[in-house]
Amino acid sequence: MEIVWTNQALLKLNKLVDYIARDDVDTTEKWALEVIKKTDQLIEQPESGRIVPEYNEPNLRELIFGNYRVIYRIRKEDNTIYIQTVWYVRQDPPKSTTSLR
Repeated sequence: MEIVWTNQALLKLNKLVDYIARDDVDTTEKWALEVIKKTDQLIEQPESGRIVPEYNEPNLRELIFGNYRVIYRIRKEDNTIYIQTVWYVRQDPPKSTTSLR
């Protein structure tokens, strides 16, 4: 499996990094690298994340990383995992998955 970070996911990650960096730049860099490292586990175990409960789509899953949810879509036909977005756990997800395609 290949992992691809979508533009939306990269934008969200960068915004979170900017926000967290206001308090501690060193910790922020480590945090971002750990998020990316955690997604690397998906190469060998793409279904290791849970199905996103708000949508109940088997191919739309999430990894929980501290206070953040890394949402990804498995596309077996492409042999690819698309990292769709990163949400703060208290953030309300969109009503539909249209924005996650």
